[in-house]
Amino acid sequence: MVVIRSERPEDYEVISQIHDSAFGHDWESKLILNLRKEEGFDKELSLVTEVDGKVVGHILFNHVTIESPVSSHKALILAPLAVFKEYRNLKAGTKLVEEGIRIAKERGEKIMLVYGHLFYERFGFVTAHDRGIFRPNPMKNEVVRLLELEPGAADGVMGVIKYPKSFRPLIEEWYVD
Repeated sequence: MVVIRSERPEDYEVISQIHDSAFGHDWESKLILNLRKEEGFDKELSLVTEVDGKVVGHILFNHVTIESPVSSHKALILAPLAVFKEYRNLKAGTKLVEEGIRIAKERGEKIMLVYGHLFYERFGFVTAHDRGIFRPNPMKNEVVRLLELEPGAADGVMGVIKYPKSFRPLIEEWYVD
């Protein structure tokens, strides 16, 4: 049986193992540990997939802003997502993204961002730079994707993504004050 639920403190160790295994390093697990300590961390937006009582996948959504010289817009960023390799055939990652989107909509969030893979297009994410939304210090061929959780929510929204403080030491090249 597959269950999606919010993380619990007893899940922290296996969540780190999931991300370390998926990415081959500990950057994401360190990021998650640091984000949990930040004011405003929302454990309801940190979800796990449980299969027969075993935690096998994790996704985290964080609050960010999209900043321009004239405006600031709230958004969520999906970062990171990982599933133990042997459970990927159960569509655990897909189920985590779908549940995160459902919760975000239910809570009245308007915009969701993600950095990366074509995998996210199946959920309706489009290329954000086409809309004028960029990472700090953008790199050649980077792909930030945008999902409007409410139709038209990103109309006129342009600027640079401002990440939570915990992103700074781990991904310094992304962050500009």
